[in-house]
Amino acid sequence: MTLVAGPSTARTHLLESLHEAHDREGWLSRGAVEEASRAVGVPVAEAWEAATSYPEFRFEPPSGLRPICMGLSCAVNGAVVRGDEEARGCQFRCYEAPAAGHDQAFPETAIRVAGPLLAADVSDYVGVDSAASLGRAAVLDAIDASGLRGRGGAYFPVGRKWRAALEERRPIALVVNAEEGEPGVFKDRALLCRRPRRFLEGLAIAASVLQPTEIVVFINGEALAARQALNEALSDWPEASFGAPVRIVRGGGGYVLGEETTLLNALEGRKPVPRLRPPYPVESGYFGMPTVVNNVETIANLSIILRDGPGGFQGTSPGAAPGTKVFSVSGNVARSGVYEMPMGSTIGGILEAAGGSAPGAPRAALVGGPSGGFLPASEFGRALGPGSVHETGAIIGAGGLVFLDDTADLREAALAMARFNADESCGKCTPCREGSPRAADSLAAGATEGMEELLEVIQFGSLCGLGAMAPGPIRSALHFWPELFR
Repeated sequence: MTLVAGPSTARTHLLESLHEAHDREGWLSRGAVEEASRAVGVPVAEAWEAATSYPEFRFEPPSGLRPICMGLSCAVNGAVVRGDEEARGCQFRCYEAPAAGHDQAFPETAIRVAGPLLAADVSDYVGVDSAASLGRAAVLDAIDASGLRGRGGAYFPVGRKWRAALEERRPIALVVNAEEGEPGVFKDRALLCRRPRRFLEGLAIAASVLQPTEIVVFINGEALAARQALNEALSDWPEASFGAPVRIVRGGGGYVLGEETTLLNALEGRKPVPRLRPPYPVESGYFGMPTVVNNVETIANLSIILRDGPGGFQGTSPGAAPGTKVFSVSGNVARSGVYEMPMGSTIGGILEAAGGSAPGAPRAALVGGPSGGFLPASEFGRALGPGSVHETGAIIGAGGLVFLDDTADLREAALAMARFNADESCGKCTPCREGSPRAADSLAAGATEGMEELLEVIQFGSLCGLGAMAPGPIRSALHFWPELFR
């Protein structure tokens, strides 16, 4: 398959131009950014504003030091930085913590429990053929009947989102969010590296219903192996099954890109910050088009539904949230990796599947990453499904579970999440920009008087989910372990 340059306007290639310069020199100089801005017709100030918003870009020559991941899973597994090394944030290789070096292909051995999604990759076109024989309306009905909810974190019903876009009766854009910038989450990398054809079948099924004029896969800029695997699978896939060219866009990092309007701004060559809503993307998204944004796991599930039928999909976990969920499990456990488990599985059940706590006794779990919360071992009987897992902040989110045993520094883990949210704030709205750093500093200083009032301002005053969910790790840590922050 030949990948075309992309959609409508030149500015959509800003990220591509910045990456070309960055790959060539190992960093971005002011001259390189100016050159990229001229190439795509974007004012220099806008190009510079966008470029400096992405944490994966360097703006000085590379140090030549070996990168060492100091994400939470690596930290609790003894990661240290020596003289010829430099500390980096989560490198999404938590399944082999502590991790050093650059991106690698997700190993088959790190798929610990496989269900329908992570079973052997498809080698035929049964799902696509089924969609073609059923027709557009019947496929949409099957998705509704399956009860499929998005797997990116919000768990919005997929059929409802698609119908809202179709009701606009205008050309649609289909955007797949493969940025996966949440520390401790690596399940989309597993799917793209090891089961790319299942994802592509789901993408073709989505295209048969939505009939989009634009199809974009926005993939993490440092997930090189996943991007290569996807490109290779695309080269062997019949282009006609999509109805429109598939464009792969390499991102520049940033947790806030999990918010779909931020992602759309990035695709349009703008600063990656959230937009005011309404209008919602299904009404006016990518360059004003009705836009459906789904993540990799959501799209891959379409293959299961069209092969096994709605009932087969529901059979793994019937109820309000049917199907399986791919959990990224790491930290102090015997076997880190991805676990495809029925929706509604308990935290303790997943820990047991992972061989239990190691090397010490189980103490806590970070459930839902920086947007979630910490839970003690006494709460491991809680089921993981859409909505709140615990009122102090834990959520299923994208399915990240970082387990901490009694050898881990729980206080430092909570501080790390608080600092991460402060550092990742895009700065657009005051409650998140000013409140998150203040909350992190106060927690570190043990100045917790008035903390709940500050957290409420951040939660209810922030523009997007990053700010709204940032209080979770702080609130939960203070609720269960107040003695650590005095």
